[in-house]
Amino acid sequence: MITVRRATAGLVGAALLISACDDPQAPQLDDDPPQVEQPTPDEEPAEPDDDEAAAEPEPDAPDLSVELALTEVAAMDSPTAGAVGPDGTLYLAERAGTVHPLTGDGAGEAVVDLSQETTTDGERGLLGLAFAADGSELYLSFTDPDGHTRLDAMAVGDDGIDPEQRRTVLQLDQPYANHNGGDIAVGPDGLLYLGLGDGGGAGDPLEAGQDLTTPLGALLRVDPQGAEPYGVPDDNPFVDDEGAADEIYAYGLRNPWRFSFDEETDELWIADVGQDEREEVNVQPRDEAAGANYGWNLMEGTLEFAGPEPDDHVPPVYEYETGGDIGCAITGGHVYRGEAIDELTGAYLFSDYCGGGLHALVVEDGELLEEAELTVSGEQVVSFARDADGELYLLDFGGAVHRIDPA
Repeated sequence: MITVRRATAGLVGAALLISACDDPQAPQLDDDPPQVEQPTPDEEPAEPDDDEAAAEPEPDAPDLSVELALTEVAAMDSPTAGAVGPDGTLYLAERAGTVHPLTGDGAGEAVVDLSQETTTDGERGLLGLAFAADGSELYLSFTDPDGHTRLDAMAVGDDGIDPEQRRTVLQLDQPYANHNGGDIAVGPDGLLYLGLGDGGGAGDPLEAGQDLTTPLGALLRVDPQGAEPYGVPDDNPFVDDEGAADEIYAYGLRNPWRFSFDEETDELWIADVGQDEREEVNVQPRDEAAGANYGWNLMEGTLEFAGPEPDDHVPPVYEYETGGDIGCAITGGHVYRGEAIDELTGAYLFSDYCGGGLHALVVEDGELLEEAELTVSGEQVVSFARDADGELYLLDFGGAVHRIDPA
């Protein structure tokens, strides 16, 4: 169990939570259809066989040239994350520690206030939230006043979120103020996933990325309702490895700044912030991601960093140059599964904290088919949120919450 207190580092400072730089004390923004033979007049048309009758039409490929618009739906104080509650409401977190429902008039009154229990220096604060699969609990990922990672659960009942019924699920020490990671999500399996950075500092001085004895630099998977304070799933990939942290699901991550699951394909998408050279996107079916090594710090994207490349390295499906045309610090998003923009169905949307542009990837069977910059742009995009209808929102660190709409 991780009541071990260890270390990690994330994305959120005056320069925000996505540092590609090396100063741990003052983190900066880190990187022709076939012809069918017709029957003759005296022939009866052939009946289709069962397989043909049951065949579904192939879906249209995403059209990344679609015209889009951004609709501002709320103004907040540094929004960082969002999750849909059991009542269908989208709840949005502010970095300083509050959680607000999104209403027709913007962000409603705070229903959770951790402002006396967190800190916003460095890349710290309230960094993630998620609801249990059965809707009975709200999970909050934040850093405490000392900068250490906390994962708490609050009860959710018929009257909503109850901050008085609260427990600590997990906590661990952070050595630096950057690379905390902190994103959380409930997977298709109903279990809770937590992304942690490598502990901070330049180039992973703790060598946490390739170290299975520490939860740093890894994606963790726990059952927050299976035991006290949490259970470890029997099928986690390293539970039988002596010395390994049982909670690790995948590793070799520098600072996973937003990960998500595609609700239709069960794929896991992870955006990992780079050091100086590469920002990357990793994607695998969730089951195949169990035990995956995404390479850091031996690799930065497809480039050797502290090399050589490990034999089990899972290379990114997409990467771009840190500080290049797209930006300097990737912000991961979601595969679009809403109804308002049919052209984007199946495309993965992401942004960059420095560049602010909205980008899309089309990936099939692990192969990149298309990449494009879409027709709208945010500013300092720190996160995405998805509502109950599958529509996506851009969260700008400056405070604006925009829904992505058709033009």
